[in-house]
Amino acid sequence: MNTLNPSHAAKSATVGSGRKRSEAATEAARSAALKLAYDLGPERVTMEAIASHSGVAKTTLYRRWNSAAAVVMDAFLSELTPRIAYRAGQDVRQTLIFALEDLSHALDEPRRKLLRHMVAAAQSSAVLEQAFWDRWIAPRRKAGLEALEQFGMPSETGELMLDLLYGAFYYRMLIPYAPITDLWIRKIVDQVF
Repeated sequence: MNTLNPSHAAKSATVGSGRKRSEAATEAARSAALKLAYDLGPERVTMEAIASHSGVAKTTLYRRWNSAAAVVMDAFLSELTPRIAYRAGQDVRQTLIFALEDLSHALDEPRRKLLRHMVAAAQSSAVLEQAFWDRWIAPRRKAGLEALEQFGMPSETGELMLDLLYGAFYYRMLIPYAPITDLWIRKIVDQVF
């Protein structure tokens, strides 16, 4: 007969509880960081404020992230990434249209405003600039190149195409003189082709 040692059962319960607490702490920190970033702007969010608003100890925050900017970026991307994964179309053109439309739809006005703030803040904060590159630009660029390579597009051509399309997208997002619509996205993709 195989019975559990009572102390082993207590340890198992503690480990399981610890894992849930860990996930809860991560989510609480992300939620607090995102709310603070929306309310104050990402450059004004501090680890102290995240700890205070989330109830998560600063030591716990620093075990997971190296800066408040990294928490904000992680929170932003955790919320956004599932909505903007590259999905393959029938060809390169359709794949790029899907990617830009999905990004446009995921970036509702509060998210666009926060992203504009993060881009602006990254210009004067090396920490935020690095977090922005590591967590947003580099992974998106890599995923985009991989999506295009599936259609046999060489990396060099893919990089140029992504620069042209996302350059136009970010220009219109950062200087919102006109809306980013699905029709505009199709036109800009067709123009690049």
